[in-house]
Amino acid sequence: MNGNLETSLRNVVVFECAGARTADTTTATAAEQAVPLHHATQTIRVPCSGKLQPEHLLKAFEAGADLVVVLTCSDGECRYLEGRRRIQRRLDYVRGLLDDIGLGGARLVLVDRPPDSQASGTWEALTTLSAGLTASPLGSTGGTGD
Repeated sequence: MNGNLETSLRNVVVFECAGARTADTTTATAAEQAVPLHHATQTIRVPCSGKLQPEHLLKAFEAGADLVVVLTCSDGECRYLEGRRRIQRRLDYVRGLLDDIGLGGARLVLVDRPPDSQASGTWEALTTLSAGLTASPLGSTGGTGD
């Protein structure tokens, strides 16, 4: 099922909320369990997804990301109380910017950390959400080189 994503997208960035980690996560990160993407995935751990600013997300696209995934703790489970709601508002804002510049807001995806038993369902949902995406027109070099 993940063949389309692997062949069409070269560079995927996952921002992983530290709160999305579970006690039984020992060998793989929560991002690898919930979003088992291909070898071109770069995982960036952040203390709280709510601490991400729009410029962090935009910088990933500027660097050539085809898809940016923000892996969060579930709503109501944020140790910082408002983190999940803050990142949702920021993602909505950045999606609007991506649509305005023609890159497409669908390239920015929010994924709640599922229980381990539902991780494969998360992958299927992500694949569906990103269906039809092609490689970023910014390319692997990102932007114009300025």
